[in-house]
Order: sequence, then structure tokens, then C-alpha cells
Amino acid sequence: MDRTPLVVGNWKMAMSHKAALEAAAALKKAIKTEPPAGEVVVCPSFPSLAAVAELLHNSKKIQVGAQNIHWEERGAWTGEVSVVQIKSFAKWCIIGHSERRQHFNETDGMVVQKMNLLLKHGLLPLVCVGETAAERESGHAIPKVTGQVQQIFSALTLTNMKQIVVAYEPIWAIGTGAPAAPADAAEIMLLIRKIAGEYFGPEGAERLRIIYGGSVEADTAGAFAAEPGIDGLLVGGASTRPLQLAEIVAAVCS
Repeated sequence: MDRTPLVVGNWKMAMSHKAALEAAAALKKAIKTEPPAGEVVVCPSFPSLAAVAELLHNSKKIQVGAQNIHWEERGAWTGEVSVVQIKSFAKWCIIGHSERRQHFNETDGMVVQKMNLLLKHGLLPLVCVGETAAERESGHAIPKVTGQVQQIFSALTLTNMKQIVVAYEPIWAIGTGAPAAPADAAEIMLLIRKIAGEYFGPEGAERLRIIYGGSVEADTAGAFAAEPGIDGLLVGGASTRPLQLAEIVAAVCS
């Protein structure tokens, strides 16, 4: 079964509002010939979300996502952002990113709550999972990822499972310049797909899109795309450079 390739650019807090608009415009121009044979998503920070969405609203090539939401739909959560506040501007939303888990102590339960809210409001969750360096070195990478995806899959039906994307992003590879070896990433993704099969059967497992994130650059994107189990990439720093992101899109979606 063919799965549509996906490239997601996570801009984090890397750019000012002006720079985010310039990057979106440059990317729109860089992918100007034909729509790629895949999907491209950019995720600006919240202050730029509406403006980037407006700039890209007529693009057939680039969609817009948010970087996070709160796990509650509404409430007295000063400084947080609700799904109802982003749904007019975003089609996608990243949840469970390793930086949120590591620095903000987000749990698997919180991630599942966020996923359910996004699905309720018709947004597409990009759910991140992955292990720390210590867990990997101690041989606990597989149990860690297994536990994370089991919590995710147990909260889904076959119907809404088709709306999510799982991103395997080993925490030890985020922002380090040292990505996982493509074959090693593909091995973890095979594990995730096997677990999906336990919950949703062979067809459900084949439908699930699984992408890799962690220190991806234009010169490494092709090696990840060449692995049959890797359906795309979640890109951090390199995604803030439009020409490099366009190269990554070409490597993944050609």
C-alpha cells in the first residue's frame, strides 16, 4: 500500500515574525513548479501562525501546522494555547515533541489527551515518540517506544488512526547534529508498525504513516527516504532555511 510522503518543518522559536513570513514566502517560491508527490507542512510559532496561514492559504503545495496545544480545551491556563484558538489557521499539530517531554515534563497521558482534542476538532495530530540516550545505551529503547505507542494506539479506533502520523524522534538526536542511522531508525519504525498491526490489523498497520525526526539535513534526507519503512521527515533547524527545506522535500517526495 502506497503511503503519501510527508515533510514537516518545525520552526520552533528560531525566527522573528518577519523572518517567518520571509521564510514562508521563499519556500512557496522554491516549490513553485509542480506540487510535490507528497505533503509539506510548516509549523511556525504561535505569534506567526495566522499570518503564515494567510500567506500560504492558496498554496496547493504547503500546509500549515502548529507546534503544540494544551491538553485542555478551555480554562485558566495562563500562557497556554488551546486547540480552539489554532483550528482556524492550522491543519496539523505537533504533539509529544521530545523537547516538550524533556523540558516541560509532558507525560504520555497528556499527549493522548492532546491527540484526542485534535481529532475531535478535525486537526491532524503528528505524535512524537522516542527514547533518551540513557535509555538507548541501557537497552531500553524498544520498551520505551513500545510503551509510548501502545498508549497512543489504545486510545484510537481504526478510523481515526488513519488521521494521525507517528514521528520517531530519538531524544538523543534532537539538535545534536548526530542523527540516527537510517537503518536503525527504520528498525524502530518497523517495530511501531508491528505494534500498530496488533491494534488495527495488517491493513491498519500498512496505512499508518511513520516519519523520522532528529538532526536531519539536506545531505542526509535522501538516505532516510531510501529506507522503505520511513514515510517522511520531521525537520528542525534545516527547515528554517527555505532552499534547504526545498531540497529535503525533493529528496523525500520525488
